[in-house]
Amino acid sequence: MKKSILYLLFICLNIAFLQSCGKDGSLETGAEPDFGFTNYVIDSGASYSVDSLKIVFMTGISDMRFKFHFDSSSIYTTSDPMNQGDVNKLYGFADGVSFTTLYTIPPHHINSARMGWAWTQNALRIYAYCYNDSVRVYKELQTVEIGKTYNAGIRLLKGGYEFTIENKKDTMFRSVDTDSIIGYKLFPYFGGTETAPHKVTIKIKDIK
Repeated sequence: MKKSILYLLFICLNIAFLQSCGKDGSLETGAEPDFGFTNYVIDSGASYSVDSLKIVFMTGISDMRFKFHFDSSSIYTTSDPMNQGDVNKLYGFADGVSFTTLYTIPPHHINSARMGWAWTQNALRIYAYCYNDSVRVYKELQTVEIGKTYNAGIRLLKGGYEFTIENKKDTMFRSVDTDSIIGYKLFPYFGGTETAPHKVTIKIKDIK
């Protein structure tokens, strides 16, 4: 009798566990998993999160791959409507940096590649955003959904950068001619001209 009760209890527990699992066997909680993600929290009136102030050098690699996730805090209205289309910064790297040179401006304002973002025309838009020999250029890549996680990357090409979001790819010119990145990571930044009108949270996870 005791064995029968224990057996039924075992079956019930296994059914409950399986019902709580997704198709891949992972537990479904109804929320985006935080494992491995860094929460970049930009406070109201600020441009950087605390985690954006760290310095991470990048050398000897030719691409940066990551996941990103925006929540509803990415919906905002700027004080000046003319600034609504300003491109905020998501993630990327300074490129072609000489660590023996004394710079008068930040090296990433000379050469860099980043993904940018903006809430404009009732959509969250992702951009390719680059500096080449101190000339800033950017273009829209695509719109993305709030609450969805995306795979993304920036890869060096011969004379260019390849920007990827899921299976969509686009390219931008690259003036640096090295085979690998020599620089440092660039983290989330709000602005543009204005600072964050409210607290903004962005989740990012590096992919090895």
